Amino acid sequence: MRKEDDAISWLNDLEEQALYTSEINSFELYTGLFRISNKSKAKRRRRTNELEQLLSRMEVLSFDRNAAIESAKLLAILMSRGEPIGVRDAMIAGTALSKGIARLATRNIREFQRVPGLNAESY
Repeated sequence: MRKEDDAISWLNDLEEQALYTSEINSFELYTGLFRISNKSKAKRRRRTNELEQLLSRMEVLSFDRNAAIESAKLLAILMSRGEPIGVRDAMIAGTALSKGIARLATRNIREFQRVPGLNAESY
């Protein structure tokens, strides 16, 4: 996560609430982790531990058939309106909606605010 301090502070304020993320978010976070130079092994080790701690606080939602269908439907709707969002963002939103989760915290408000039925908020 970029701006880790803001994200950690935001998460700490939500300690009593159920927290979810998706395997797509997990993929994005690990991609960022593996972009850390091999020359910075200590930094990568530290970030790996931080990421594992973060993910252990959340239920990681799988991208299953229902999530795929919901993602495809919402992307098709947005494309027909001329308001497409990125495929991974559609998959994240579709995963949440398929699990009955309508609240999404993101720094990418611009994309997610277009998703019908999803309440996107920034942290």
